[in-house]
Amino acid sequence: MSASPLAAAPGIEVIELRNVRGEDLLPVLDEETATWREALEWDFSPSAELVIRFVNMQALSGFAFLVKGRVAGYSYYISEERKGLIGDVYILKAHRTVERENRLIEAVLDALVEEGMVRRVESQLMMLEGPLDRPMPYPGKLRAFRRTFMMWEAGGKRIEKGPASERILLEPWRDERHEEAAQLIGIAYHGHIDSYINDQYQSIAGARRFLLNIVQYPGCGRFFQPASFLAFDKETGQPCGLILGSLVAETVGHITQVCVSAQMRRQGIGHELLRNAIEAMQEYGCRKVSLTVTSVNEGAIRLYESLGFRRMREFAAHVWDGF
Repeated sequence: MSASPLAAAPGIEVIELRNVRGEDLLPVLDEETATWREALEWDFSPSAELVIRFVNMQALSGFAFLVKGRVAGYSYYISEERKGLIGDVYILKAHRTVERENRLIEAVLDALVEEGMVRRVESQLMMLEGPLDRPMPYPGKLRAFRRTFMMWEAGGKRIEKGPASERILLEPWRDERHEEAAQLIGIAYHGHIDSYINDQYQSIAGARRFLLNIVQYPGCGRFFQPASFLAFDKETGQPCGLILGSLVAETVGHITQVCVSAQMRRQGIGHELLRNAIEAMQEYGCRKVSLTVTSVNEGAIRLYESLGFRRMREFAAHVWDGF
């Protein structure tokens, strides 16, 4: 793809993050933190602190968007094996346009491809301007998937026990169950649309990395063990469901993962997993719980809505494949 004329526009520069300091990003990160809080009730500050730390260490790959010499936006990315991940793209509202956001996305994609090994790039950029209908770089290699952000709020009807409560045994999350959980994810997502959005769902090895990221890093909030459970079928003793929770603000929880094995679906296990996770978060003091779901997954959305979750916001998961 040819370079955007924006790069040569007067007063506009796109430079590598290693050429800026963490303090140069503070106005952008402060606005982004406020935006996440206002739009999603999500405390972005732990992620912002990590960005500053790694930028100061010159250990974060990405780009800064400069307007008249001042940082007005940034992007960063991660590469692992043959895949790249766009971690974030944010430009100050006063300077934001689709073209400018795309200039940062294009710079990331070009950098990943130039590394020589990357063939696939994934992103789920919650704050992207007009995420569902906008033009995007490299459209011939792109698929976009509509995703829905949903929220449950305390004060509604109480979630009652379902019939599956008698059939399953819920065990609180323990690190010793990591391998069983990875195998459950790898099997449960076989052929599922989410396994194309996130290719870590396509294998047990990928599921291991997914679990490690969820438990150890704050990208989806701070892992909250009391709201995380592995479900076992009492008849067979086999794992049949999993739910992982996190805290994204002092009084807001988030469901980072919920899945049920294919042979045990439509028996109310998802209901019980969510009921127990929400109760644990309420006991901690959470007044709201959020989650995200691929919008064509109508069965899951019906379940969430039956429990009191409401659709709040739509965004896009973008996957570029075949570089």
